[in-house]
Amino acid sequence: MKLPRGNSLAFNLAWKVSLMHAATIVLAFVAMMVTYGDRASAYIDWAAAEDIAAAISVDGPALRVDLPRLQARLDDPPASFWFAAADERGRRLSHGPVPAFYQPLVGQLEHIEQTDVRTRTRTETLAMRVAVVDRPEGRLHVVVGGIPKRGLFRQLLVIFRYIGGWIMLPVLAITLVVAPWVIHRSLRGVNRVAAQAAAIQVNERGSGLDTRAVPQEIFPLVDAFNAAVRRIGESYDAQDRFLAGAAHELRMPIAILATRLADLPPGQARSRLQLDLSRLSNIAEQLLDLQRLDHHGSQSQRIDLSALIREVAADVAPLVVDAGYGFSVDAPEQPVWVRGDPHALHRVIASLLQNAIAHGGGHGMIEVGLRGDGALSVSDEGPGVPEAERLSIFEPFHRLRPSGSGSGLGLHLAREIVLRHGGSIAVETAPRGGACFVVVLPVDGPL
Repeated sequence: MKLPRGNSLAFNLAWKVSLMHAATIVLAFVAMMVTYGDRASAYIDWAAAEDIAAAISVDGPALRVDLPRLQARLDDPPASFWFAAADERGRRLSHGPVPAFYQPLVGQLEHIEQTDVRTRTRTETLAMRVAVVDRPEGRLHVVVGGIPKRGLFRQLLVIFRYIGGWIMLPVLAITLVVAPWVIHRSLRGVNRVAAQAAAIQVNERGSGLDTRAVPQEIFPLVDAFNAAVRRIGESYDAQDRFLAGAAHELRMPIAILATRLADLPPGQARSRLQLDLSRLSNIAEQLLDLQRLDHHGSQSQRIDLSALIREVAADVAPLVVDAGYGFSVDAPEQPVWVRGDPHALHRVIASLLQNAIAHGGGHGMIEVGLRGDGALSVSDEGPGVPEAERLSIFEPFHRLRPSGSGSGLGLHLAREIVLRHGGSIAVETAPRGGACFVVVLPVDGPL
């Protein structure tokens, strides 16, 4: 089942980390605004310094400024406007009245990095800014003064520019790319444990989840799941012990009843009692078979399925004929080899034949067929199995008709045996309209 994104732990962690990063950036912006923002102080706009640097070019051994371009950008600068420029190859340029106390700085301009001086007094002479621009010809250092500005808005733009370029973009990349990747890698153990949980089978009573594969915060959940699995396993074990014990206890009174029924005079009453006793005995044997199937592995040996079918058919043929059916067996003369437990596969074939006898309607043919590819079929000419019931009939104690005489265990037992042999079982519509059970077992190759 695919969960919606809102239920994804990785997605929730990623967007919460993103929210934390966004809050951190906002707090940093507010802190810088409170620290550096001042409506009363005068400063040189960074955009003006960059416009001046853009208007300066290298002309041979000297620097040259494009004054028309500069005047168009600066919008009628005052008479106090001045700037100086120097590159790291000794080329220099000066324009306007450079204050005397900044002239030593201009003499060392090529060694000074970006900085700015703000002031509330003597703004025309004290406010200045140094901008550094990388050019193909080398780094250009420009100092600007005499065009002071006031106001908080432009200062906030400068702060936002630095935060956006040097902080926001890297944080955004980390948030959108690195953080989800790190979170996904951190949750790989959770995905592995989820795969282990999906693979747990009811008959694997000792299985559990690997608590070492998950983060410490999820450990209690995994540990609680393992405890629940252990309790369920203990419940199944107790149920199996009860079923096995009940089946064993039933054997003795069934044997005694069989002996006493044999002493009764022949008649319809004895026949009915013997039939009922036979059904009770069959239920006890099926319960024991289920218990053995869960706790004992199949005896894997090489079996001629064709010979096994003929053997079972010979045992069941009298019952088929006495019930009023015709009977045919179509099995190849050459061996069809499969690997498994002969007793268990004997039970599968017998259960399918008993099911055909019980539900075939008391007339027509019961046919057993076997192909060389290991496909075994048992069909009758009864009412068949409704399509809606073709999966549920293999569940334990399920009957098509609640008043039916069967135990509801035969087909379930047959399916469990077939699945443990690596095969499949299904019910289809027979050619004459009845039920056709098809068992496919993997064929064992030649020795």
